[in-house]
Amino acid sequence: MTNEDINNLVELAKERAKKTPTYEEALRSFVRAGILDDQGNLTPMYKYLEVPPRKE
Repeated sequence: MTNEDINNLVELAKERAKKTPTYEEALRSFVRAGILDDQGNLTPMYKYLEVPPRKE
């Protein structure tokens, strides 16, 4: 990989970091990572992150 390739990747990363993802894009990322299922629920491996509902 050349220095020019690296610089192009850095610039691409900077541009993507400025963009706020939509709900659908964020959900897709978490699904691909295995954190959420297609319905937006935590997968079994990450159930410990679930916050119980507050009692008022």
